[in-house]
Amino acid sequence: MSGLSNRNRVSKGYIVDEAHRFNIVLDTREIFIHGDFDPDEDGGVDFKMANTFVKNMTLLQRMDSLKPIVVHQNSIGGDWTAGMMMADAIATCTSPVVVITHGAALSMGSIVPLVADLIVTMPSCWWMLHEGQTDVCQNIFRQAKSWIAWEDETNEIMLGIYISAMSGAPVFKGKTDKQIENYIKKQFNEKEDWWISAEDAVKYNLAQGVFGTTGEFANIETIKNYVS
Repeated sequence: MSGLSNRNRVSKGYIVDEAHRFNIVLDTREIFIHGDFDPDEDGGVDFKMANTFVKNMTLLQRMDSLKPIVVHQNSIGGDWTAGMMMADAIATCTSPVVVITHGAALSMGSIVPLVADLIVTMPSCWWMLHEGQTDVCQNIFRQAKSWIAWEDETNEIMLGIYISAMSGAPVFKGKTDKQIENYIKKQFNEKEDWWISAEDAVKYNLAQGVFGTTGEFANIETIKNYVS
């Protein structure tokens, strides 16, 4: 009995280590992302979080390409390129991917989940959409112009992601993509930062359900069964 108990402790220790050191639990196929998307101390991007996330996604997909992967996210946003690297990993994954948003899904943190097969929001999670801030800090005029042109393009991509998600919302039934775009831009122009509660995130189809409610969103297992 003592040996079995020790083995159980070791097994549990590995699970704790996986979750806290590597942001993954292999047995349950859960990944954790939290904080800013990859800023470093000098204001650049180190891609540590994004690289770890891609490795974890690839690992779980290679282990079983059909079983769902659950991503737990709590993020105030961050770098566009790091965020889109993570979004691409989700969008191209052959396993069904569920993103559960905890706490905050702000800025870039409101974009990454939208490419998943299913988005579930925690009851107290707040979403925030905006156009983001400029990172133009070039000393050469031509470089500054090039950077601004790139940011214009990423803004259009961002809008396209929001429009694609919201087009499935009953509140926009019968509306064209242009009408939805105008609605989003109106919120940005009036509020700059558009804050959305968990309930309204479902209303706008940013999430398909609130975690803990009855039915398919009651718990992790029912959510996995829903996308399997």
